[in-house]
Amino acid sequence: MMKFNIEHIGICVEKPIKMADWYRDTLGFNIKLCAEDEEKAVAFLTDGSDRFMLELEKIPDVPPLAGRLNHHLQLHLALRSEDPDRDAQYLVSKGASFIEKCPIKRPGENLIVLSDPWGNTMQLVKSSADV
Repeated sequence: MMKFNIEHIGICVEKPIKMADWYRDTLGFNIKLCAEDEEKAVAFLTDGSDRFMLELEKIPDVPPLAGRLNHHLQLHLALRSEDPDRDAQYLVSKGASFIEKCPIKRPGENLIVLSDPWGNTMQLVKSSADV
């Protein structure tokens, strides 16, 4: 069997460059590439590990994903956090919105769900057990 690794995960969003700046300034992500013209825009980011990238893109005639989801947990970006409660307060002070403390968890976990300023779901995760 062939082995594949994740190269990137792409999400259609309304404002990729502004989101990339917010993710850099607020989450500490690295911007690998940003490009835009009158109709299209794309940004590639990493969390510093460079194992895979997050692609934020605006494509003509393709609606942003955040407006098409029926529930905030259908798609989310999970971020490790040593203190999700503290980090949630920080992200809210930077424009994120608190959604909920996730009710489904294993012992020792703390999961908090927020959305970035553009409505994309983020989950702060502290886990005492490896998955």
